[in-house]
Amino acid sequence: MPRARDDRYDEVVRALADPRFYPHRPKTVEHVQTHISHVFLAGPYVYKLKKPVRFPFLDFGTTERRRHFCAEEVRLNRRLCPAVYLDVVAITRGARGRLALGGPGAAVEHVVWMRRLPAERMLGALLASGGLSGDAIDRVAHTIAAFHAGAPTGPAVAAHAAPEVLRERWEDETRSTAAFAGSVLPAEDHAMLADFGPTFIRRHETLFRARQDGGRIREGHGDLHADNVCLLDRPMPGRDGLPPVPAGVHAFDCIEFSHAFRCNDVASEIAFLAMDLERLGHRELADRLVAGYAAAADDPLIPVLVPFYACSRAGVRGRVEGIESSEPEVDAAARAPAAERARRHFALAVRLAWRVGGPVVIACAGLAGTGKSTLASELAATTGFELLASDVIRRGHGERRPAVPDDPDRYSAAAREAVYATLCAAADVALGAGRSVIADATFIRAADRRRLARVAASRHAPCVFVECRAPETIVRERLAARTAGTSLSDARWDTHVAQREQRDPFGTEEHHIAVDTGHGLAASRAVTIRRLWPWRQGRPLPP
Repeated sequence: MPRARDDRYDEVVRALADPRFYPHRPKTVEHVQTHISHVFLAGPYVYKLKKPVRFPFLDFGTTERRRHFCAEEVRLNRRLCPAVYLDVVAITRGARGRLALGGPGAAVEHVVWMRRLPAERMLGALLASGGLSGDAIDRVAHTIAAFHAGAPTGPAVAAHAAPEVLRERWEDETRSTAAFAGSVLPAEDHAMLADFGPTFIRRHETLFRARQDGGRIREGHGDLHADNVCLLDRPMPGRDGLPPVPAGVHAFDCIEFSHAFRCNDVASEIAFLAMDLERLGHRELADRLVAGYAAAADDPLIPVLVPFYACSRAGVRGRVEGIESSEPEVDAAARAPAAERARRHFALAVRLAWRVGGPVVIACAGLAGTGKSTLASELAATTGFELLASDVIRRGHGERRPAVPDDPDRYSAAAREAVYATLCAAADVALGAGRSVIADATFIRAADRRRLARVAASRHAPCVFVECRAPETIVRERLAARTAGTSLSDARWDTHVAQREQRDPFGTEEHHIAVDTGHGLAASRAVTIRRLWPWRQGRPLPP
């Protein structure tokens, strides 16, 4: 909850923001805020002041509690980077009432004192600059595996990853993220995530309990994301009588305020970093991290659990960013980017949840102008499934060229046959590689629908058709707008009329749902997600 105004605390914040406050006299001090801390980057050092806040997951409400957790932060982070975490330093008030850093007098606050690691060597910065190699990811995987091997375990630690605890934690998180449903998190996605966690836990309860018994639950880092990992390619020299910081992997800023949050399945910890790598656009490195860790830790079941834990971690990060985006003390200019980060984390959580399970086929069908391609693109973005679009194939974009690419009538029988043959072949390749598919085509002929359904069945992949419909007035408006736009589709109103006359209605034996797209994309998406998610979970299609 927001803190009450405290003039004495605010005086400490102002002092730490002043370069003259520090004995080493940095030229400038950069002041950065999170929802729980003030961080002051002062030349070669960093000073972290905890905010006097209380949340359901932490309590920094008193000076003594803040001092205690400063000490805990130093103790715990020295496990992975001892040369970085230097000490806890008191902010004191002298006889004349002036504040000082580590001076004589009564302590009024405490700060964590750290060596400042180079920003350009953080994992996120290395990714952005193209300087992160697969070999570096392997070193990270081996470092974390070695850390976990020596981390505390036992019944008291393992209890925090019991299925019932995981379920309760997921439900608590669902309640916490409800505040963001309808803003940075679509309401239908919130409902989907609320269902995903308990369903996964119930289906994998035996595995979760085996992980407890097998010593795979450890008191680890708890906050292992890309900006908390630094890869030093050479040692940082010592200064002011302090030893150098060695080259290697430095994972810092672990969770100090909650023993329970540090005690996780090792899959959860590696999933956090894998999630962040994927969020930054490098799924291939995320997969390499997971594979490298599984090999180094001799833990082949890691890939089964990583999507679940990664989804959970993305949701938590979304909530944390959401809190920051609404925190009055955070500068207004920083709140909007925090909201965008929250959206991206929540969207990633959703994609990770849809990924769990074997490959499936979702085919968006419908006449020209009914919005099938728009909905298909949205579903592909939501789920992360591979999009196979007939309009792209018809025009011969990329490598998906139909067998008759030069037909002067792109909608002739021969051209249509070539397009569907190419689409189904591409779907077969994707399913064979374990990738789910969003197919975008009219599918007005039952024979074309049966062809795709047979491909899916041959790969043991469930297949469902989403039939898009819209009122005629809206269809006319959409098709008329294409003449001034850049749509890949050549279809116009006469195309729609011809398709309407040629279409084979869906039969009762076909797995399909109908969606009215006339109320806009957001409404269509919401209805479709709410109806498809139970099917993705293996339940019957709703009527």
